[in-house]
Amino acid sequence: MRFTEFQNVNKELESALVNTLTQLRGEADDANQTSEISFDAVQQILKNTGYPTFTYELFKRMYDSGNVLKNVVDDFDQEKIVLKTEKDAEKDPSMDFDNQGSTDVVKKMAKSALNRRK
Repeated sequence: MRFTEFQNVNKELESALVNTLTQLRGEADDANQTSEISFDAVQQILKNTGYPTFTYELFKRMYDSGNVLKNVVDDFDQEKIVLKTEKDAEKDPSMDFDNQGSTDVVKKMAKSALNRRK
């Protein structure tokens, strides 16, 4: 196999992977949920579509070498792949200190301490 043929196979594999992950991300966005998939499940999906040599190392090389996967994948390890979804973007809401439960607890503790001093 020539290098250019190998390179084309990797581009096709990356395209198949991105299409699969994008579809999962779309389904999660429609359901307003976060999304993650086990690495074993991704390997099985790609094996079923004709890419039996997909490995974690190959995934990491594809992720590190380009921006295509970085636009879809939020985090990954050898066990799972976490996708970037709309729900993830909302996980750090702006702080409204008056309506946060933790500040209510602190307010109660401060009020209790103040009452003991009287």
